[in-house]
Amino acid sequence: MAQTDRERIVNHLARYCFVVDRGTADEIAALFWDDARLDFNGIYNGYAEIRQCYAEWIARARDPVEGLRHLIHVPYIELDGDAARAETYVDADCHVRRSGRTILLRATYRDRLSRRAGEWRFAERHIVAMRRLYDTEGAR
Repeated sequence: MAQTDRERIVNHLARYCFVVDRGTADEIAALFWDDARLDFNGIYNGYAEIRQCYAEWIARARDPVEGLRHLIHVPYIELDGDAARAETYVDADCHVRRSGRTILLRATYRDRLSRRAGEWRFAERHIVAMRRLYDTEGAR
């Protein structure tokens, strides 16, 4: 059965989560077009800068934790031909390897995607961190 564009975009959003959780910087950057823009603790333009951003993030933030998993919640997608906008809530959780401390993160992904040669990728991604629901250090 052929997938709709909406289904392809939802799969792309989900693929990002799985690749961020356990893939390489090259695999993550491959989800973006060569001329894409990423707004994630700074602005990164193009494949090389996006790849470098994720390589540094993996070393600094992902490698020190275990069990990282991103969960996306029903994305809102607006399609317009070969362009799309998506807004998606995301939760992520993991444990710090050394201390075992639980980390719970929330964010919103604001995306522009484009279809080129039949393939959807990110043209622009803005990752907006949200305040935590509670502090796991002080939770009882």
